[in-house]
Order: sequence, then structure tokens, then C-alpha cells
Amino acid sequence: MYQVMLVDDDVMVLNFLEKLVPWQELGFELAGTYTNAHDAIRMSGELVPDLIITDIGMPVMDGLSFIKQLQAGAVKTRFIILSCHDEFHFAQQAVQLGVQDYILKESLSLDGMRDILERVKSRIDDDLHLKLRVDRLHDQAHRSREAMKEKWLRNLLSSPVLEDAALYEQLHEYGLNVTLGHFIPVCCRIHRFHDAIGRYNSEEMVKFIVENAAGELLREEPDVIFFSYSSQEFFLLCACRKELVTNPYDTMARISKHLQKAFAKYLKIEVSVLIGAMVAGAEGMRRELSHLLASADGFFYSSGPVILKSSELEPKMREEDLFLHYAEYSEKLNRLLIEENGDIDSVIAGFLAFIESRKFQPSIVKQFVWKLALDLQLKLKFSLHYDKEKVQHDIGQMLNVSELRDWLLKFMKEAVIHAEQISKKSKKSEIIDAQKYVQLNLHRKITLEEVADRLHLNLSYFSRLYKKETGENFIEHVTRMKMEKARLLLLDPDHTVEKVALMLGYDNKSYFVKLFKQHFGVSPSRYV
Repeated sequence: MYQVMLVDDDVMVLNFLEKLVPWQELGFELAGTYTNAHDAIRMSGELVPDLIITDIGMPVMDGLSFIKQLQAGAVKTRFIILSCHDEFHFAQQAVQLGVQDYILKESLSLDGMRDILERVKSRIDDDLHLKLRVDRLHDQAHRSREAMKEKWLRNLLSSPVLEDAALYEQLHEYGLNVTLGHFIPVCCRIHRFHDAIGRYNSEEMVKFIVENAAGELLREEPDVIFFSYSSQEFFLLCACRKELVTNPYDTMARISKHLQKAFAKYLKIEVSVLIGAMVAGAEGMRRELSHLLASADGFFYSSGPVILKSSELEPKMREEDLFLHYAEYSEKLNRLLIEENGDIDSVIAGFLAFIESRKFQPSIVKQFVWKLALDLQLKLKFSLHYDKEKVQHDIGQMLNVSELRDWLLKFMKEAVIHAEQISKKSKKSEIIDAQKYVQLNLHRKITLEEVADRLHLNLSYFSRLYKKETGENFIEHVTRMKMEKARLLLLDPDHTVEKVALMLGYDNKSYFVKLFKQHFGVSPSRYV
């Protein structure tokens, strides 16, 4: 629907046009009516109408002067003139101003207005379609150029040898002043990538928007160019002189801060920035770019988007084996599924506090969380919405620990609800209570008698009921749960087979080994 504005000091003409012309039927929306040009000029800056129909002979400012003033302000609007004057010089001036039609008021009619508006709408449609085709061509050219730059960057990072001359020639082609001799690379990483995808629907769209926005923001920076690397990361490259008449690091800090603020304000995308060391030559640039990519993992534990020099990052992250703690956290998450009113927020907060305090490698943390989630899925038989490929992909995209916290909280809350639904749907309350009791007491010996007594059921009745409802007898279920727990406990190298047996309430190590072998097909020592 195109916007149209009416300007005429004759109120009767305005009423005729406003009331009798079927604007919406003709593809227009009446944005306003004005009896003088000054009010129309003030409002046209806010409304930017597609079409203005104006009288030519108005007091204070006539229609031709009105049109000239709007055109001087670069307003892209079409005009139709209404006039009481059938004189050639008025029509001639209107044509020179690009007016679409010149209508004598004495011949004004509904049919005549309908014909004129249909012609004007057709021209606007044609111009819009042409603009869209031109914009698509520009977008394709832009994407092609950015794709070439990305490919070149990846080749630079993977190439073992690159001549300086070839590097400078390519950078010159991309618009960088290589005669300055030195370069400062900057690595930028989206702080919360899942938020950006949620806002723009896809990784590809996030990347496209970042490329376009960065290009616009750097347009006035003569010695800085943009390189896309992925939908999550991109680089800036600044050409500079080594003689520090003006500090190039201050320049890059200023540009980085401007870009960071603009992205947050206009795109709602938060970006962390890592400013590299000054380098010269192909080998120095390749080495520094690779260093920045590897160092950007340090942003994983930042509480918000930051701008840092690579020398300011925290020391190398811990090489400690996070999976030594797998049995502990797997048990805590499993308990959330079986305990009523479990404090999910507290358990997740404790886990993340532990992760942050130790500063484990982000890739290891994500593997750890993926395995926890996968084990829960296998237990609960989640729907395809939580297939392992999707979970692995979602977790792999997370660039900050806060994203991991949000995802894990959501996942666990849905898992608890799902577990409750499964229990209520498929089992009697006595079976649910019995299984919860088993999960909470795997550390001790559990007998059929004590559980039947706890449920206030006859021993024989409980045994038959359990078999009927689950397809296995109660002791088989207890053994299976203990063996699954044993499998997790044995992942800890400090847990010997004898220690694990005692932790699960087995006084006889040999009996425990026999049960484990029956369940997994190998002895505990070989399983490890």
C-alpha cells in the first residue's frame, strides 16, 4: 500500500479527494491532508509519502516552489498538480520538475482521478521492481566479493608458504593501502550467537547482516578492511606505519568500540573484539591470525562483550581432565529426574560455577555437556526434537558460558517435565515410588522385602505387580540400575573395582564382577 498526501488550500477540493476517491481499492493509503505547503513540508520529512497531490496556486508558497523545496531535500516522491490555470508555462515548469500529471480543477472527476492514479501506481510498481532487481544484483556482487575474501583468508591460514608480493597484491586489490608496510589484525566474535540466530532466523542471515553492517561502518576508514571468516567470527585488518606518530592501536581500539556499539544498538548483536599484534609480511600475518583465532576461545568465560589486546587475555586454560567429574554431575542430573521438586537452578548454577572456577577448555566443556544430555536422552527416549545431532550442533555453536547455562537450564526443565509425563502415563504410582527409591539408594543393598514394606504392600503382590507393569522382576531392575551406575563410577581412575563394588552396596567383589560381566559382556577391569 503506497502513501499519498493531499495539499490544497481549497477545502472543498480536499474533501472531494478524501471522501470520494477509493484510495485503498487503488492501492494507496491516505497519509494526510493539508491546507498549506509549510505543514506538508514538515510532515513529509516524517511520512516520506510515495505520492503528493498538490494545488499549484496556494498562498505563501505555491505548488511549484513546494515541489522544488521537497526535491532539494532529496525526497523521493512523485507529484500530481491540480491547477485552475490552463497556461503553457505552468505545465512546462511542472514537466521540468518531473511531475506525473497536471490536472485542471474544472475537469476534475472521479473517473479521471482513477485513471491517473492507476497510471501512477503502475509507474511506482515498475520503479520498485527495477530497484529490487538492482538491489539483488548489488547483493549478489557484494556476496561474491565477500565470499572471495573469505576464501582468500582461509587459504592464507592454511597455506604453509605465501610470498609477500602475492599477499600485498591481493590486499591492494581489496582496497588496503599496503604501502604503509605493517598491519594489525583484529578478531571479532559474536558474544551470544544463539541470540543472534533467534533474532535473524538463520546463521546465513546473521553472516549477511554482519557483512553489510561492517562494510557500512568501515566505509569512512581508509586503511581498514573487513574479512568474514564464519557466521560467528570475522576479522578487521588495519594497514599502518611502524613509526608511531599516531598510535595505530588507539585507532583500532576506537574503530572496534564504534563497531561494537553500533552492532549492539542497531543490530542487537553483541561482539567481543581481540586486537592482535602489529605484523609485516605473509608469514607474520598468517601466524598472528591463527593465534587470534585460537585465543578467541578466551571469550567463552567473559561475562559480557569486551575489547582486549591479545596480550591482555588470561593465561592458558586448564588441561585438567573434566571427565573425571562426569559420574558426579551425571548423578546430580539423574536425581533431578526422579526427585520431586528438585532444585534445577541450584544444580545447574553449581555445575557452571565449577566450570568457570577451573576454566576448562571450551571444547571439552561442550563435549562434557553433550554427553550428559545424550545420556539423559537415552534414558528418557526424547522426541526427534532432541536427536543427538541437533543437540551436538546447538552446543557446538555456543560461544559463551552464559549460553551454555541458558540451554542447560531449558534442557533440564524440559527433561524433568518429560520424565514426569512418562511416569504418570505408563506406570502405577507404586512402581514409580519403587523406582525412585532405588535411584536414591543405589549406594546400599536393596531388597524386595524392604521396598514392599515401605510401600505398605504384600510382598508377593508387589513382586507380581512389578513384573506385570515393567516386564522385569524387581531385583533385575535393581541390578541393572547398579550396573549402569558402576559404568559411570569406573570412568574415574581413582575408583578401583573393589571401591566401586563397596560404593554400590556389594560386600563381595567377586559377585559384583560376575554381575557386571553378565550385564556388559566384559569384566569391570577390561571395561575401563
